[in-house]
Amino acid sequence: GSLVARATLHNEDFVVQKDIMIGDQVVIRKAGDVIPEVVRSLPEKRDGTQKHFSMIQQCPICQHTLLRKEEEAAHYCVNPYCEKKNIEAIIHFSSRNAMNIEGLGEKVSEMLYNEKFVQTIADLYDLAKYYDSLIALEGYGKKSVDNLLSAIEKSKQHSFERLLFGLGIKEVGEKGAKILAKKFLSLEALSQQSEEELMKIRDVGPKMAQAVVAYFSKQEHQKLIQRLKEAGVNLHYLGATNTEKTHPLFT
Repeated sequence: GSLVARATLHNEDFVVQKDIMIGDQVVIRKAGDVIPEVVRSLPEKRDGTQKHFSMIQQCPICQHTLLRKEEEAAHYCVNPYCEKKNIEAIIHFSSRNAMNIEGLGEKVSEMLYNEKFVQTIADLYDLAKYYDSLIALEGYGKKSVDNLLSAIEKSKQHSFERLLFGLGIKEVGEKGAKILAKKFLSLEALSQQSEEELMKIRDVGPKMAQAVVAYFSKQEHQKLIQRLKEAGVNLHYLGATNTEKTHPLFT
């Protein structure tokens, strides 16, 4: 009863395994009655105009060579200066399950980056110095800017697990961030742990442990954390939420 406009082809392996060519007609279904999924191609309907798919080799934004790890299907841009990656980092940091900065969605994050107001997540906490420039932008005014700055200021008070998830450390999802925050209680304590110590924790595997140690070993990340600390962002675990305190699964 709905019109399906697009369906995701998850990765290069998926396309190859399903024998899907550019220009093919395909069978789709609603996976879980919701998400459009490509089930298979229809080779019998090909007319010779179809073309084989080949994965791009360079990032479409910065042209840096893409990397695919042997054990993974995804391709990554590993250029730390890729503008799109930097914008996505700001969007993720501000998202509801991370620092929950209301009013700082995709469009606003991209605008702030393009205007050179915010280049890293730490720059968000210096945004007030551009107050006059912000209210002068088309579509903005004193009230909207005040609300945004207020939301940014409020985010400083969140518990450590939100910040940890917001940092975007590979392999550390929302659940992993909560586990690590509850165990080590502060960002400083976590940053000093070895892979061996991290892997002693239930639900922390070698990939997560390696990713955490690798993140804190980089000088640029240490500088970023120092800036967040100087801005007054909370780096400590504030304790379980009311739900966690009362739910039998957490007892």
